[in-house]
Amino acid sequence: MTSVTCIPSSPTAHTASHTADGFADVLVGLQYGDEGKAKIIDALAAGYDVIARFNGGANAGHTIDTPFGRIALKQLPSGVFHPHAALYIGSGCAINPWKLADEIEQLHEMGISLEGRLRISARAALVQPHHIALDRRGSGTIGTTGNGIGPCYADRALRVRNDTRVNLMLGDLLANEADTVASMRDVFTRMINAEGGTSPWIAEMSDLLLSLPKVIETLREYIETDRGWITNRVKQGARVLFEGAQSVLLDVVDGSQPYVTSSHTVPAYAYVGGDLSPKYHRRTIGVAKAIMSRVGRGPFPSELGGERSAQYCHDASQSLVGADHEQERFSPDQLLRSNDPFDVGTALRMLTGEYGTGTGRPRRIGMLDLAQLRDVVKAHAVDCVYLNKVDCLSHYFRSAYQGVPMRVHRDVLASDAMPDVLIYSGLTERSLTPGQEGTLDAAMHGFVDFVERQIGAPLAGIGLGPERASLVSLAAHQWAPVEASSPHA
Repeated sequence: MTSVTCIPSSPTAHTASHTADGFADVLVGLQYGDEGKAKIIDALAAGYDVIARFNGGANAGHTIDTPFGRIALKQLPSGVFHPHAALYIGSGCAINPWKLADEIEQLHEMGISLEGRLRISARAALVQPHHIALDRRGSGTIGTTGNGIGPCYADRALRVRNDTRVNLMLGDLLANEADTVASMRDVFTRMINAEGGTSPWIAEMSDLLLSLPKVIETLREYIETDRGWITNRVKQGARVLFEGAQSVLLDVVDGSQPYVTSSHTVPAYAYVGGDLSPKYHRRTIGVAKAIMSRVGRGPFPSELGGERSAQYCHDASQSLVGADHEQERFSPDQLLRSNDPFDVGTALRMLTGEYGTGTGRPRRIGMLDLAQLRDVVKAHAVDCVYLNKVDCLSHYFRSAYQGVPMRVHRDVLASDAMPDVLIYSGLTERSLTPGQEGTLDAAMHGFVDFVERQIGAPLAGIGLGPERASLVSLAAHQWAPVEASSPHA
């Protein structure tokens, strides 16, 4: 493959001249979500002029640790703490206006102003009360968050139900607020009547409709009716970083049906949902994590504990069992020493905080799946990868594995038995602690080289902790062409 460096250009050098067109990079998660994309965007944002969202809605939480405190962003782009950057939410997103208004207010209370920075496409889909009610009623089958995103996208395709338009867009609230609210109320009322007035969410959804006029006033100044807004910025020289919600393995088409999200998560969709021509594409940046996790149902080849883990996490989410319950019930140190992969997965979840950002539900835990990463990198032409939670691999040293287990073959599945794995023994506790100025020792460089050759792409950085400063950039690494190789230890 071609050598590439995934480091943004200098803001100072770029702003000296805007005579040439700008460009766009796309950053996506390469696994099942929660890879720490927001952390990488926060680290790269200084090199871009616009941070943009192109898919998803309030079903994804991007947690950022900042000097202002920790915040979980659900709909706003992750560049909010970089005042120089404009923020754009594209037409491919599904907007929950109530949650977005709350998010803006939270930032205001933290002293962060979005005035003049945030633009939201008027063509973004509008999440309505009946979408939320429908999603909550059926969320257990797939494992969704119940925020109405799937029904919202479904209505975008359906367009009309019972002679009433249901594919409402954010801009409809600007064009005709009264008719839009009346339409939302009509659809919700029909749903209630069809159910005999027994819906448990009648009062809550009615309150949402009553509060909508106030919410609209909060959002009004940010709604962008010019379909060419982001294109004009790029033609003036702006550099755009598209931020994907969820991850490529959950794409509504490419993912494992039906256990997927309801939008397109692959990098190519950034230019549809982000409202920009693909001719401005420069590179694709992937984010993965060394301790893998997944929420909801669906295949997970490297899952520790297999189907037992999947069923346990499903039952826990239904009964609202979360971190506090597991901390009271289990000793992670004892579980870590077990010969049962299910116990090891439980211990890793507790020790690494793998619980849903918005829901608190336990995430299913798996070992690093290099075979899967190799396939994803190849399928989507990923130019470079950031690997987070590498420091958490140290927990394996206290386990029965006595090294880092990694899945290296794509065609071997298992349930309670371990998949065909390789135990990498070249790391130590010391090698997971960077030296002065973020330097890495020979053992960590060996690990980086091993991962690169397995996945067929260079590592642009590794995360050795949750803080911004814990991201070790590998920009100084002199990349040689990386080819996927046969597994070896």
